[in-house]
Order: sequence, then structure tokens, then C-alpha cells
Amino acid sequence: MSDTGPQQVPDCHQTPATGVMPNLPEEFDAFPFYYASLQCQWVYWYIDPEIAEPYVKGTGLCVARFPLPDGSERAVILLNFQRYTAHYDNSLGTVNEVEFNLLAYPANRVPGVPQMSLVDYLHGRDQTKTIGHLRLHVAADNQVAVKAGREVFGEPKFFATFNYKVPTLNAKQFGKPPVQSQDWQIELVNPDDKEDFIYRLDTNFTDYRWTPTNCTPIPEFATGLGRTVWTRWTIVGLFQTAILTPEQSAAVSLEIGKNDFVMTRDMRRLFSDPVAAAAQVFDSPPACIEPRGFYVDAIDGDRHV
Repeated sequence: MSDTGPQQVPDCHQTPATGVMPNLPEEFDAFPFYYASLQCQWVYWYIDPEIAEPYVKGTGLCVARFPLPDGSERAVILLNFQRYTAHYDNSLGTVNEVEFNLLAYPANRVPGVPQMSLVDYLHGRDQTKTIGHLRLHVAADNQVAVKAGREVFGEPKFFATFNYKVPTLNAKQFGKPPVQSQDWQIELVNPDDKEDFIYRLDTNFTDYRWTPTNCTPIPEFATGLGRTVWTRWTIVGLFQTAILTPEQSAAVSLEIGKNDFVMTRDMRRLFSDPVAAAAQVFDSPPACIEPRGFYVDAIDGDRHV
């Protein structure tokens, strides 16, 4: 063993919880929150890091920069669409939600934040779990989810509705043998004008090459409580991850609205020269299954006893 000289003894102490974590409103004190089911579609885009920098100013966060093969570095944004349910003691909750996020990390963790490619990051190789999602805007169609997000985590969350058609085990199948559609059509409606939209995203994942991956727990950051809040999202199960080819990137259709809603403005600013880089999907398994019935009295084709 080499002699490295005297080691500095750390000043070990703990801080009362009230100095570390936000106080929970009484109606939301049953944390952690458990999802009964979850379906996600996350699409990632490379963007210019300099365009992203103003969004971390004063937050204590840094924009995560991912090296490309040509030696340049890019920031990454994502649209995190999710459908989930919750079981309460007196009701069931259903939520459709999207997070518009920027990948970032806490500045006070430097120099312990690893630099790696986006491929490595999405395959769970940041074992420090410090690179995470800064929530720039969050929309949900459930008022309780909006209130909880704002008061518990400081999310910039607002109420809005969605129009969507996404893959599901209960969707109609086509062809012989039957094939399930892998087409995702998502529209976030403008809260200020129900005939308008914030964005429309259309992706067809048929024949994509998917790799099972585990990148949880995922750090998530929000700044709406006056200080930056860090939470960890643990998704129980594996993502399916695809690194997009140039042809697949070109097939990702994102249309951003032309209105002056704040999320729309920020999307237009950040998506100034986007390249879709990767996609992830997650589906929690069904809890039970019931197939179609059959006639008990049928013993030979349609002949009855």
C-alpha cells in the first residue's frame, strides 16, 4: 500500500430535515408516491449548449454536455410523455402528463460528475446518478397532479389537455398474424385556445432496434419553490431504448405551435436546430389478464347439446 500522507478528516454532521427538504403540505404528506401503472415515451434531441445555458442561470445546475464523434459537444432536451394511474384509499387517479426537460446536473457535485456519451447515459452508465432532468415546463390533465407537482416539488406545472393515440395491449390489432401498431401521436393543447396546440409529435417505432436498459433512479430538478429541488424517480422495470439512425431521426415529426404561450416560446427557442438522437419507451406489465369467453355447451364446432 502506498503512503499518501495524512488524510483530511471530514467534518461529519447532519442537518435537520427541515433544512434539507421542503415541508410537505398536509394533503400531500403520504410520500413517496406510488404509481399503479405507467406508460412513457421519451424522445431526446441534441441542441446547442449555448442556447441552453440561460435556463440554468441561478439554479445551481449546469447544462450536461455530451461529446459527439466529431469532437463537438451538445446539450440534450427531451419530451417526456407519460400516462399513469394511482390507487388511493377512496378513489383511483388517472393522469396524462408531459415534461419538457433539459439534461443537467448540480454544480456542487463537480468534479464528481462523469462525462459520457448520450448512448452511455441512456444505458444507465452514470452510476453517480447526478445527471438528470431539469423540468422547464410540465403539463398535466389532472388538477391534483398539478397542485402536488407545484407544492411538493416546485415543478413549473400547469393544467392542460392532450389528444393522443399511442400503442397499448388493448388497441386493435391488424393483419394476419395480427400486429400491434407502434405509432405514437401526441398533441398538447394550448390552455389559452382549445383550437390551438403547443406541440404535436408523431413517431412510428415499427421495426426499431430496441435494447432493454435500466437508467433509474433518474434525478429530476425543479426550481419553483425558491430553491432548486432534487428528487429521484425510480421506475420499476426496464426501458426499451433506441439510438436513432439518421433516417429514423428524419422521420420524427415535431410541430411546434405559433402561439405566445410560454412553453411554446421556449420550445421554439430551444428547438432552433434540433436533431432527434434517441427514444425510450416504458410499459408497466398488466396486473391481470382476461381473454374472451367460450360457450360451455359447445362440444363440436357450433353444435349445441
